Amino acid sequence: MEFLAFGVYSAFCFWVIFMDGADTIEGWKSFFLIDWFAASLTAQELKFYVGISWLASLAILLFFTFSGA
Repeated sequence: MEFLAFGVYSAFCFWVIFMDGADTIEGWKSFFLIDWFAASLTAQELKFYVGISWLASLAILLFFTFSGA
């Protein structure tokens, strides 16, 4: 189930970073889709924030997958 959730989150992150997702959700829409403070971020800052959170979620997934926790 964790891999499915990560796959869906990865598709969302790919859309935001590499396609027109950041421009689409820039402003008040990012409040609902990303985080409460994301409404004040520009499109470039949204891409950076989503990229960092994507890498962090990958690290967490790998840690729990290989640690046996």
